Amino acid sequence: MNETAVQGVVYSTHALVDETPSEALVLMCSDRRFQTAFHEFLSQHLHLGRWDSITTPGGAYMLSFAEVLPKQLKVGMRMLKFVMQASTPSRIIVINHEGCKRYLEAFHSQLNRLGFSLKDKQRRDLESVARDLRGAFPAATVEAYYASIGTGQTVEFERV
Repeated sequence: MNETAVQGVVYSTHALVDETPSEALVLMCSDRRFQTAFHEFLSQHLHLGRWDSITTPGGAYMLSFAEVLPKQLKVGMRMLKFVMQASTPSRIIVINHEGCKRYLEAFHSQLNRLGFSLKDKQRRDLESVARDLRGAFPAATVEAYYASIGTGQTVEFERV
């Protein structure tokens, strides 16, 4: 055991534990470039005050490739089921975005292929994931959004 290890409290927050029920489960990409915009969209446009989130590279990507990545889908669905049972939110929000590094890495070999559009691929995945989530959680309202980089680096959200 390391004798120099500091034990005890190293920081105490001013914020209190919030026991207010969650209004939604948000599945979104972890890309830090978009986090502030995602939070603004969720609170200002969707009027959510409190939400649980599953934040992972690619967001909906983890639920999109059952044939190729069945273990990833299984883990992703287990996480969603746990949060839905533990928090019982009435909405599920799924957000993907332009320039997603997870999607770029996964589809880099297809980017120059005639007719291939990464944005279209992400939108199709959002539609498919939303459909699957509606089937898995029929009591919840499922919404899917695609975030694009707009004029002046603003972020614009479209419902899918």
